[in-house]
Amino acid sequence: MSSSCPNPSLPQNVTDAERAQREFNLSLARTNYNYMQSYLEGVPMSADLPNAEKFTLDFEAQVLAVIRRMMNNFSTVVVGLLKKELESDLPTDAIKEIERTLQALREDFSLLHPKRDEKELKAFIEALAALPEALAGMINIPKDLAKMASGLKQVFEEFLAQGPTAFLKSTLYDMLSETHGRNYLQARSESDYEALFATLELPMMLQLQHQDWMVGNDKPCQQDWFFGHLQIAGFNTTNICRVVTTPVAESKMVLWSELNAKLPITDSMFRSVTGSTKTLLEAIAAEQLYVVDFSQFVGSTSDMLHGQQRYITAPIALFYWNATPPKGYPLGYIAGQPGVLQPVCIQLAQQFDAESAPIFTPNDSAGANDPNLLKWRIAKFIFNALTAIQHEAVAHLGDCHLIIEPMVVASHRQLATEHPLLKLLIPHFRFTININDDAIHSLIVPGGVVATNVGPSIESTRALIAQAHRDWRWDQQCPDQIFKTRGVDALPVFPFRDDTRLLWNATKQFVGSYLKTYYKSDLDVQQDNELQGWVHELVAPQYCGFKGLNGLSVTADGAVRLDSLDYLIEMVSHIIYRAGPQHASVNYAQYPLMSFMPSVAGTIYQAPPTRSAVLNSINDCLAWYPPLDVALYTFSFEYLLSEVQYDTFGHYEANKRQPYFTDARVQPLVADFQDALALIEIEIRKRNRERPIPYPFQLPSMIPNSVSI
Repeated sequence: MSSSCPNPSLPQNVTDAERAQREFNLSLARTNYNYMQSYLEGVPMSADLPNAEKFTLDFEAQVLAVIRRMMNNFSTVVVGLLKKELESDLPTDAIKEIERTLQALREDFSLLHPKRDEKELKAFIEALAALPEALAGMINIPKDLAKMASGLKQVFEEFLAQGPTAFLKSTLYDMLSETHGRNYLQARSESDYEALFATLELPMMLQLQHQDWMVGNDKPCQQDWFFGHLQIAGFNTTNICRVVTTPVAESKMVLWSELNAKLPITDSMFRSVTGSTKTLLEAIAAEQLYVVDFSQFVGSTSDMLHGQQRYITAPIALFYWNATPPKGYPLGYIAGQPGVLQPVCIQLAQQFDAESAPIFTPNDSAGANDPNLLKWRIAKFIFNALTAIQHEAVAHLGDCHLIIEPMVVASHRQLATEHPLLKLLIPHFRFTININDDAIHSLIVPGGVVATNVGPSIESTRALIAQAHRDWRWDQQCPDQIFKTRGVDALPVFPFRDDTRLLWNATKQFVGSYLKTYYKSDLDVQQDNELQGWVHELVAPQYCGFKGLNGLSVTADGAVRLDSLDYLIEMVSHIIYRAGPQHASVNYAQYPLMSFMPSVAGTIYQAPPTRSAVLNSINDCLAWYPPLDVALYTFSFEYLLSEVQYDTFGHYEANKRQPYFTDARVQPLVADFQDALALIEIEIRKRNRERPIPYPFQLPSMIPNSVSI
């Protein structure tokens, strides 16, 4: 990009002829950028995929590199399943040919030699195609084993024909569906789930080492301390709220009288679990009692998959900030400040019932008939599953992808290409419409990714997204406000909150410096007709329909206006933050923290345990976990989403000699922003050395600019 390019300009500062040209160009842009609200009721999305929003070749190359690793693991596991079940009966020559061509793929596959890639892929496909014929007439082999091979063949044919985004579709699970029973896809032990990571690096949750302070033989990611830790440093930290005794206006904090009416935990139960001498009311007064209440799942339904019924519920979990960490917990989250978030109890329904919905605790102090604590284990699993479901539908897709998308449309419809705000936002909008377009054609469709890997029926998922969108309020979701709204600003330590505040402050500083380069006063904001059109489109119900922008004003004729430069800085900072750090916190934790199914899964295959149910061994818990094929497909998809990072937050060009911002006044501001991010990187790495496990999901170097995957 040449340094002679004209600097961005506000419409009131150009000639009449230039203003007329800008208006004409915007009228053309409005033929490419439009809304639809018919796919998800009340959720505005782009009606089209404009050419300027499509994936580039270098982005697809990144995706392809990740798919290669995912493909190797997937293929290895499927071939292993073929051999494992009936190894003595299988046609060994056919299996060996599959293994030979698969090995050739691993050794020779290269993005730099597409023709050779295609040759090796086709050889693998031909070997797969030959397997069903070799299996013909072998009555001891279920027909769905042959379907695995033909289904895998279909996967790679789509890969050749459509490119890397074909793996975002639902083809992978089709190959593992069946017609004659699926017992061989049921795990026989929890280790079967770990074996699915055949060639991939183990996820973070399985790399955790046993520490001296831990108790029992469970994997660290299945222990109580980890369950509590997930609420403040996990894949979905958006739900935990403080419990209060009196209502707080415009707050999401939970009133104790209402909670206790549903969840009748007593002081004796609380003390028995925590070791505290406090009553529940004293813990609330000390700002130490927190809850996650999944009441939004009331009325949700789940459906069958491959002939197996799945289940959905609406659990409640209570947590206590324990300043004196009990046995089995780390001393604290940071040196010199003891204290941990300890789970107190879980109820797997919205209303207590001694038989059908008892209270489960980590010491069976609520009389749930759980002497070996296997029901407590399942209660944590089911709660984590609902956390994952809410994550995928709301915290990730709804509150990031589908919040940013209409902003992209509005910006291109109302801001000329010469406008400094559009110049700033474009890198933070990159590929969002394209990745969302893939989602509506492969993820949130009947038989798609969500319907397979996430528990509710697709109708319930859509309703959940739509309701969350109706409830979303702009100002409340800003990092300046969201932690206060939920009352979690009182938590002494909250790794996501503590790290993300650094990023939020740096982003606001940069955005403020950038916008003040062009807007010298509130009057400049008020006189910018393109900006005012943008604001109108953000809030108008027929366009974006965002609510809760309390810094806007309403004129006598009912028009919405933006009068304040400070509020513009707040708005734009929020957009950039949500597209970058907020999305990164939910996207890049998926494979690291959601992929070992006995700890976290998105589907539940058995109804919640009752009081009279008897569980005798860990293997009795397997009935609740997803089958191995669904587990494999789930974490394969999570791996794809967690491994692609197109660029780096706050860095706007690949070649420093060709700066994205050509305005000489802006380049030092970008340098200052990058310096601030570098210092934040150092600070978070220092913090991670003191935490029981690192929290890497807000490291600036691990955050892209946009919702691009």
